[in-house]
Amino acid sequence: MLPLSSSERTIRFDDFELCLNSGELRKHGIRIKLQVRPFQVLQVLLESPGQVVSREELQRRVWPVDTFVDFDHGLNNAIRKLRDALADDAENPRYVETLAKRGYRFIAEIHNGNVAAPSSSEEVSATALLPKTVDPGSRRNAFAWALGLGVAAAGALALVFGLNADRLRERLGKSAAPRIQSLAVLPLQNLSADPAQEYFSDGMTDALITDLAQLGNVKVISRTSSMQYEQTKKSLPEIARELNVDGIVEGTVQRSGDRVRITAQLIHGPSDKHLWSNSYERELRDTLQMQEEVARDITERISADVATSHGLRSASPYPLNIGAYDDYLKGRNYVPRETKADVIKGTEFLERSIQQDPNYAPAFAELAFAHYVLASSDHSAPRETVQKSKDAALKALALDENLAEAHCVLGLIYAMYEWDWAAGERELKRAIQSDPSSAFARAEYAFYLDIMGRKTEAVQEINTALELDPFSPMRHSSASFVFLYAREYDPAMSEARRAVAIDPSFAPGHLALSSVLQVQGKPAEAFAEWLQYLSLTGQTGFAQELESAAKKHSRPGEPFQTVAPIMVRYYQEKSKIPAAWAVNIAWAHMYLGDRDRAFEWLNRACQEHSMELYALVVDPDWDPIRSDPRFEAVLRRMGLPR
Repeated sequence: MLPLSSSERTIRFDDFELCLNSGELRKHGIRIKLQVRPFQVLQVLLESPGQVVSREELQRRVWPVDTFVDFDHGLNNAIRKLRDALADDAENPRYVETLAKRGYRFIAEIHNGNVAAPSSSEEVSATALLPKTVDPGSRRNAFAWALGLGVAAAGALALVFGLNADRLRERLGKSAAPRIQSLAVLPLQNLSADPAQEYFSDGMTDALITDLAQLGNVKVISRTSSMQYEQTKKSLPEIARELNVDGIVEGTVQRSGDRVRITAQLIHGPSDKHLWSNSYERELRDTLQMQEEVARDITERISADVATSHGLRSASPYPLNIGAYDDYLKGRNYVPRETKADVIKGTEFLERSIQQDPNYAPAFAELAFAHYVLASSDHSAPRETVQKSKDAALKALALDENLAEAHCVLGLIYAMYEWDWAAGERELKRAIQSDPSSAFARAEYAFYLDIMGRKTEAVQEINTALELDPFSPMRHSSASFVFLYAREYDPAMSEARRAVAIDPSFAPGHLALSSVLQVQGKPAEAFAEWLQYLSLTGQTGFAQELESAAKKHSRPGEPFQTVAPIMVRYYQEKSKIPAAWAVNIAWAHMYLGDRDRAFEWLNRACQEHSMELYALVVDPDWDPIRSDPRFEAVLRRMGLPR
């Protein structure tokens, strides 16, 4: 069991508290990593606030058995680590001031000390961090100082109440609390001894984001953008400004044996003002209930200021299978990377999770998404993979009808593969209803609206997706295509360049950039970006062959026409199922000027219900043959409105 003290004896200053019982330094209730020696130095300095503590005194109290050389180096190192923990500056100190050749002084105001007279057992706990050679009189003096400080603080508090009670009540009351209308959950810090447990803390972060996203009138930033700040040194006001949010949730996760502990706090980002904090500890099997309890408590704090459209669901009584949950979290860690190798690895974990617990709905939802990604990128057997995705999504919804991810995947299958456009919209809208902060669902719905000719709505949805996930290259590349299909080329170019700037190795960003450059009449640049896309998707040899052919034979402005014969040969030989690449082959014949062959392959793509036909009706790439009556026939076959 993790140690939880119900009566911590603490000394508080600014936003910090020094907990003597547990030997911890905390900020807003969140533990800050601090080694023993720096903690001991801070403890000694706090015994004499505003007074110089000599280096000799620190040596006697903290380094009583070390040599002078060891002490000199050790003290300098301890002070440096202490300042790092406090975010203090030696040149312009807020907490620890250096007095050359004399010592150090704690200069911040101490709010209060609640150090009560210890029993003999408490005294051992409170002073365990200091060496046993410490003068007992010093401890008694420290206690007397803290007690006197507590009396003085109480008197000062009474005076403040008497002189300015109304103002103080206003500051303490809920009416003065900052309003939270947008929220970001920063990656919860893994305090477990095992670094391999990062997937577990990331899973807790995901769960908290998912639960808080049920707040109808509060924007919750997506995981992709929040994870950008996992190792950041940026201040909370900086993060709040970059994400354009009012509230920030941060905290820690510690897993030990069959116990798990979460500490969370809610901060008003722009002002760095602490609004709420709490710690939770449960048995591992009760993790789901604890996750929902954390989200519920944060929701109640926010709901005091913002009316929400609907609250959180009741905490699930579902008995958690720990092995299945671990495999689910590991699978969820791999699948969002969306490379073929990672997705396949993720599906292995998810399938193992389901074997251990065939009734855990989120595992089926994640598996549905994994198979959908494979169906979109792996052309070897799309029909079988799509069916696996659909089966998993339906199973997930049979177990829990409110899973947004499962509704979204099902909507995409209905629209992109089965061409049941009404059912597709129904499921995509249900996904957004279940999770209003799902950038994924809103971006996919924006594509759907574009295809249906509802361009104004499409732009609104993709802009909302970008607000929810501002640092995701996937969202920006999606936005580029949405604007491209809406024939708004300037924002399409801006979003494509933004995707590539965020992550130059993100292949869809280069594909988006290539598409926009092509319609803007820059074929050479478009071709270069397309080669980048091919290389990043594992088709390096193909890209090199195309580049070589273009350099040898193409005339200015005609690289795609030059390499089209190579493309036809490559795609026909690439797969045992050539029709799986039918759209690519049709596109190549279009560039060769062979319309008959282009439509022959488009019709083969229709027979296979190729998901690459999804955007045919709006993609400018197909403008060269759009006026042909056979093009209208293909659209009618797909049931698309014209």
